[in-house]
Amino acid sequence: MYFKFNSYLLFFLFMTLTTTEAQVGSKIDLENVDVETKALPTIVLFGKEYTFRERNKFIKDLLMSQFYLKGLTISLDLEEFITKRVFRFNHKGKVDLYLKRKKLPQNNKYNSFMLDGAAYSELNITRLVRTIQDVRIDSIQNGIKKRKKLLIEITELNNEISDLEISLDKYKNAYNDIIVSKKLSDKKYIQLQGLEKISVIQKKYKTVKRKIARNKRDLENLTLLVVSIY
Repeated sequence: MYFKFNSYLLFFLFMTLTTTEAQVGSKIDLENVDVETKALPTIVLFGKEYTFRERNKFIKDLLMSQFYLKGLTISLDLEEFITKRVFRFNHKGKVDLYLKRKKLPQNNKYNSFMLDGAAYSELNITRLVRTIQDVRIDSIQNGIKKRKKLLIEITELNNEISDLEISLDKYKNAYNDIIVSKKLSDKKYIQLQGLEKISVIQKKYKTVKRKIARNKRDLENLTLLVVSIY
């Protein structure tokens, strides 16, 4: 009887320990899964945080690029936390790049294109990526305001161009009619007067066209986006 009781007791203790170990093991697995999920890299776009699995590659490509040129293009696949919906963020144009709150100059240790410098840049980027805690993309408000102002000016100048073209055509037609109807003695005076007015319109037309070209150039060179790496 005593032997049976000890057998039951040992069996009970064995089952209890086994169950406890299994529960502890399940808990560790769940925590590992949870940690892995939380460890996915993220990026903050215009104040909202998204999962961005290719964040490190994006940082590497951006640092090694000519981010200060208007030909830069950015295309990112971002995932929302709750809905898991994936959408693409696209941008074309140069960006300001800040690293640890300091603006990165055009030529730096991360984008050297020299043969020896390339390996050095790669090493620096690898070291940097290991320390990244936060990446943020924001719009530059001054750039947005300047862009809006330039677009309004371009629209107004285009309207002025249209008015000048209409005026020029009408005046040329009226001038030709006057030349035909006037006496020969008056034609020379009217011709000089007409040519002078046409010349004034043409000069103004060229001035407005130059303003439009300058505004479009300024528009292309605007920096509308800032990428901050912490």
